[in-house]
Order: sequence, then structure tokens, then C-alpha cells
Amino acid sequence: MGWSKKEEPTPFDGMPLSGLFFLDGDILARLWGRDWTAGEKFPMIAFPSGEEFEIWESSNPERGGIVHIFGEMDLPLKGARDEAYSQACYVGEQCGYVARKIGENQLEVWGNDDDEHFLITYNNEAGEIQDIAKVKPEQSAPRPRIPLLPDEIRAQLPPLYSGEEQGLEAKALVKFFTPDSNWTWYASEFDGEDTFFGLVSGFEVELGYFSLSELESVHGPLGLPIERDKFFEPTNLRELQEQHRRDHLR
Repeated sequence: MGWSKKEEPTPFDGMPLSGLFFLDGDILARLWGRDWTAGEKFPMIAFPSGEEFEIWESSNPERGGIVHIFGEMDLPLKGARDEAYSQACYVGEQCGYVARKIGENQLEVWGNDDDEHFLITYNNEAGEIQDIAKVKPEQSAPRPRIPLLPDEIRAQLPPLYSGEEQGLEAKALVKFFTPDSNWTWYASEFDGEDTFFGLVSGFEVELGYFSLSELESVHGPLGLPIERDKFFEPTNLRELQEQHRRDHLR
């Protein structure tokens, strides 16, 4: 929800939400000349750190509301840390944000701007966000790279040697590429740690093994890191091999 009439009930009425308050539209109208906020109210939530965020209605009342942290990073007030991590990673995948777990009850998130860096602490027993604090630049560690292999895709990749009977009919589920050259890697199997099997298109087009750690460390001729193609659709190795061999003949 957004602005609503002061006299109207809200979905948060009767909820025991610590830190909930409403912006007074009459005050804002006087201070900033926003006449359209007169007679309105807007729900906010304050945390022990002193940080305040918009809180929106959730389609599931058990969520207690959705906390708008920055950009597209919106997380439910109530819920487990690991569930929030999965959602943060999904949003990050779409928007270029980064999320990582810290310890048993914290989640660190980075946006695209310098001031979009927060540490979220969860109350594991209550199953809700306990605090959200902005990480100061002097306290900030270097922003991690977006993972080349998200957990969701990692879990989908078949184990090594499982596709031997399928041969070239096995499907590649993920594509990596160098933005500043023509090298491309397609993975159809993964050992769960570091080693892929699939198709590599570089100087030649060939099946073989390659490593995640190598992809994470190598840069192209202009210094750009290897990326994952977010729009790649699973394709069998035979089609990919034929396509790249045709490209090499041009």
C-alpha cells in the first residue's frame, strides 16, 4: 500500500509490528508544499539502528508486510533468514545486486549505488527481521562479484559422467562467455565443487572439462570478467556444436 486517507483503516492495524509508524501527510504538505499528501498517511517502520523504511502490504498477512530496502530489494518482515536470502539472490540476479549470508542470522545486501549496502539481522526464534543497519563506507568490505553459478542452477546441473549415454543429446543448462572476445563455455554436468563438463568454443569447438574457479579468475583481452548468459535456454550439445562450427567457418 502507499498513501491512504488518515481515517481509513490499514492492513497493519492490529498487527503487533514493533517500529511501525505513519508519515503525516499534513506535515509534509506544509513543509514541502505537497498538497496532495494533505489528509493522507504513509506506513513506515523504524529499526533499532535508527534506519527507517517504507513498509508495504503483503498478499500474505503472515509476512507482516514487505520492507522496501532499496531499488527492487523488497523483503518480507517475517520469515526465515535463508528464505530471505533466496529471494534476495533472485532479485539480485535480475538487478545486479549481491547478497550473502553472515553467520546464522544475518544477511548482507549490496545494491548498485554506494549507499545501497545494508546488514539485515534476523531473530531466528521469532522468524522476523530484527534490525536493518546501513554499512558505513569505512566498515564496508569490497563488494563481491555476482556469483557466476547461482545456487539454483548449481542444483539443477547433473553430476559428472551422468550424461555419458546421452552423448551430444545431453543438454547444456548454463552458458558462460567473455564480453570482449569470442570464447564461450556451455556446461551440461558439474561435480558440485569446481569441475564442469560441456562444450567449449574458443580457438576450436570441442567437448571437455573446465573449472568454475578458472572462469571466475580469467579476464578477456580488454580486462572484462567472464559472465553468465542470463537469457540462455537449455540446448543440447549437438545443436551448440553445429552452430559454433558454422560460425568458425565464416
